Amino acid sequence: MINPQRFKAIWKTPDEISAAVEDIRRKYDILQQHPINILAFAEFDLNFAFRFAPIRRLGQDACLLTDLSGIVFDTDDFKAEQYGNRLRFSVAHELGHFFLHDYIYRQVDFKRIEEWLDFINKIPSEEWAKVEWQADEFAGQLLVPLEKLVKCMEELMIDAEREGYTKLGDDAVWDFLCRGLAPEFGVSQAAIQTRLRRTKLR
Repeated sequence: MINPQRFKAIWKTPDEISAAVEDIRRKYDILQQHPINILAFAEFDLNFAFRFAPIRRLGQDACLLTDLSGIVFDTDDFKAEQYGNRLRFSVAHELGHFFLHDYIYRQVDFKRIEEWLDFINKIPSEEWAKVEWQADEFAGQLLVPLEKLVKCMEELMIDAEREGYTKLGDDAVWDFLCRGLAPEFGVSQAAIQTRLRRTKLR
């Protein structure tokens, strides 16, 4: 069992995460689609079990089981249609843990989510922040592939110019792009904004 107070995250660069994502994308046909049906990928390709519990009270909307067999969703979030894009990103985030952080999960064994989250809370915050950043980066790269993102941006820029947004300034164009890109990839506008910043497209 890992001593949480001595835990040190293994650092992975964006390029290393990109290489991991592209390797996974090549292996599964479902990941060639856009938007990606991330729930179907997890359930049918990875054989994940989905469980439900009121984990929002614990500060979570989804949580990868420590035996790597599935994901626990917050009961209310999963049923609420307005959480659709957030839910998809949460699944991709948990898959980031699955593919990038098995070195952590293989060394723990908790039967209850509360025990696992208590363990995480004992890890130095700066170390767990690295783990979470990597899972977010994985999710962004998986759901919003760079090549497809650039192509969609180019098409939307033509629309922005035709509809007069370019005359309104950079902020107007930025807002137009984010509103157009979000449904294309099935993610929130906030997720698109983060992806654009991290890829230096903004």
